[in-house]
Amino acid sequence: MLDGLRCRLTPGSDPEYQFYTENIGFGENNELSYSKAEKLFLQDKVDILIAYCNSANAEALYQLAGAFQKPLLILDAGMQLPQEKASPWCYHITLQGLHGCRIAGNMSGTGNRNVLMATSFYDGGYRGPWSYDRGLSEAGGAVCGNYVSGYRTAEFNIDQYISLLKNTEAASVAACFSSYLAELFFNALNEKNSEAIPVPFYCAPFMAEEQLLSKCNFPGGEFYTVVPWSSALENPQQTEFTNSIRQATNKAANIFHLLGWEAGIVTIALVECGIQSLKDFSYLSPRGKTTIHPETHYTYAPLYKGKIIGGQHGKCALQITETIPPDAGMHIKVMSDQPTSFMSGWKNNYLCI
Repeated sequence: MLDGLRCRLTPGSDPEYQFYTENIGFGENNELSYSKAEKLFLQDKVDILIAYCNSANAEALYQLAGAFQKPLLILDAGMQLPQEKASPWCYHITLQGLHGCRIAGNMSGTGNRNVLMATSFYDGGYRGPWSYDRGLSEAGGAVCGNYVSGYRTAEFNIDQYISLLKNTEAASVAACFSSYLAELFFNALNEKNSEAIPVPFYCAPFMAEEQLLSKCNFPGGEFYTVVPWSSALENPQQTEFTNSIRQATNKAANIFHLLGWEAGIVTIALVECGIQSLKDFSYLSPRGKTTIHPETHYTYAPLYKGKIIGGQHGKCALQITETIPPDAGMHIKVMSDQPTSFMSGWKNNYLCI
């Protein structure tokens, strides 16, 4: 993320930007995050604070940003729902993870299908499965079974998943995995061959992250997904972005670079026009036109339907098939659709494992 931010801000920049960093670990300790943010405001005299946080952890910093009357930009995977009202000093650049899960859930349930929900011990502690359920229910589908994997590599297996497939009459699988757990799941499916993949899968956005997929064995079968961005997108902003990251880091751009890059775009707007300019602010991103909603203070942008297919050397690859235009109404629907009962979950920032 810092590389993406630097790449967007530093080339020939005027004014010259200085960067100060603090480590908040997994982000689950709100007292630590608060003290680090306070130190940056008080000691380092930063003008803009940028943090990678999920919604709840970011909201613990709202009061601090308001007290100093300095902007806080939150970079977020978008796998949690806001609990506090928007702050005039705080804005979220999100990858819309829950929005993608809801659309994938809708796809999995279309035709009144029975859907097997498959997730990891880690991913199940966020709101991905909840958003899947909301989407598939809207399409007339119903969850017929729940599989939750373990998280220890040596003990990982999908025996319970295979049993549920055989005994629940599932017509599709809603799959919500990320990071190394997605790799373990794909590889386990590959080992079980056709026994594990008789029905189509509808995968969460971060299960289809391209650099992750390049490490996963493709098991065959049908895998569909909804993602916030792909390296295959073609537009001038994408070309500038990917070339800048490659030149600066000698690496291919990824979604974390994208978050930092977009933070740079918003930072320039803040410096030039002030925080009042961010309400309903739109900008051209490598993922398409991105807008900060004036009510939620979260971004919404195009999403992309895709397929996970066999790639080089038997690994997985992402193929984009369709653009889903940005939809302010759907953004509000996803962000305001809160669980009516208490839901427990992990506090660490998503993908910090």
